[in-house]
Amino acid sequence: MEDNIDRIRDELEEARQSLHQTVTEVNQKVEEVTTQFQPSHVVEKYPLWSVCIAGALGFISGNRSSATLPILVLGGLLGAALSEVWDHGSGGTDTKLSA
Repeated sequence: MEDNIDRIRDELEEARQSLHQTVTEVNQKVEEVTTQFQPSHVVEKYPLWSVCIAGALGFISGNRSSATLPILVLGGLLGAALSEVWDHGSGGTDTKLSA
């Protein structure tokens, strides 16, 4: 009976340590991704994409007649920009546009 209690306590302590280590690793990953996707970081790393997205936002806000084309343009630019940021941050090839 006493052996079972000691064994369970040891297993519980190991589980706590494992959980603590996992939470620490997840927090580190979240911090990395949060830093990577901060607007200032994206603007510094990808100035050309930032200008294109700003232009698309201006195009959408100025064009009131048809919302379909501006939304498609903005969606394409945002998708491309996020793809570039994601590929660069996950160890993909560096396909950064040069100005």
